[in-house]
Amino acid sequence: MLKFMGFLMVVGLAFGLGVYVGQKGPEDVLHKAKQLGADIVAKTSSVERSLAVRAGIVNAKERLVQAKSELLDKNYGKAVSGLEEASQALAKARDTAGDDLRGNLEKTLEKVAAAKTDAQALKPALQTKVDELVKDLDQMLAR
Repeated sequence: MLKFMGFLMVVGLAFGLGVYVGQKGPEDVLHKAKQLGADIVAKTSSVERSLAVRAGIVNAKERLVQAKSELLDKNYGKAVSGLEEASQALAKARDTAGDDLRGNLEKTLEKVAAAKTDAQALKPALQTKVDELVKDLDQMLAR
């Protein structure tokens, strides 16, 4: 019975498509199919781009959390390398981001660079700066 219902559905769809093509013309149907394909490709690429940006932000956040851990252990060399990796991840995310998020990523990238120079100079209160950077990235991810 299920096969019969499926067969009737396929026949009904084929009949409906034939009537539509008969009324509108094959050129119009092909044009709409190409337009639909282009829309799907555009939406897919925008989703892929936003996913790449999000992955870059998550990667940078992971590196910042690791750098904070290294700062707590007084491992300033590893903290600096973690901050550098976070900077690289943010730079990749900035390159693929749209205009609305690019400005925020640029500001955060400057803050990471400042935190990196502070870590190289062994300045105190660096952990609070890294906490603020993690909060900034959390806010970007919440959007």
